[in-house]
Amino acid sequence: MDLNKAPLPGVAIELVDSDVTKWNVILDGPEATPFFGGKFTVNLDFSEGYPFKPPKIKFVTKIYHPNVKGDTGEICTQAIDQAWVPTLNSKFVIQAIQTVIATPNVESAQEMDIANEFKSSNASWAAKAAEWTASYAK
Repeated sequence: MDLNKAPLPGVAIELVDSDVTKWNVILDGPEATPFFGGKFTVNLDFSEGYPFKPPKIKFVTKIYHPNVKGDTGEICTQAIDQAWVPTLNSKFVIQAIQTVIATPNVESAQEMDIANEFKSSNASWAAKAAEWTASYAK
């Protein structure tokens, strides 16, 4: 209801199979990143333990990002898990995902090869990330 009253810019939400505990969140790629212009679908699953536990998060759209596992779409949720208290909500989770997309963190990498490329040749990483965005995040 909070998101209906005050929607987040660049965010759309769809229920998965009319189940209020499973959402597909469609995020616009952040400006000034190689993800700009893309639309990324992220699945949020609130079915287990919410609000006492954060939802499970998984990228549906492929993304070339050090913090997202290429084969499963899992992201590092350490920051969300550590900060989580039952008074936090879906808005907090969505904003945290937007931050992960916009600011890759090689310290909590899910894909070490991508993290190493990000550190050693940022331009090469950015070019590949933009290529994946154009290919998969339509």
